[in-house]
Amino acid sequence: MSTAHIDVTDHEHLPNDGCETVDHEDHVDHVHGGERHPEALVHAGHADPHSDSDGCETVQHGDHQDHLHDGHRHFQHGDHVHEH
Repeated sequence: MSTAHIDVTDHEHLPNDGCETVDHEDHVDHVHGGERHPEALVHAGHADPHSDSDGCETVQHGDHQDHLHDGHRHFQHGDHVHEH
């Protein structure tokens, strides 16, 4: 079986979604429907601001704090959320 690597735009694959995974160069692919789709590190469209009182668990990361959200580490940078 030949499995193609495809950058899909109609859905996303996140860590621990139940799909078989394989390493692909600098990222992880999820095997889905006979195709290999790249894993997304953060939900598409996530742009909610993080603040000190948002209730998220935080961890120190260098010179700033990351907020743990949906299994990902986010850093509020200006008007957008940066994913580590």
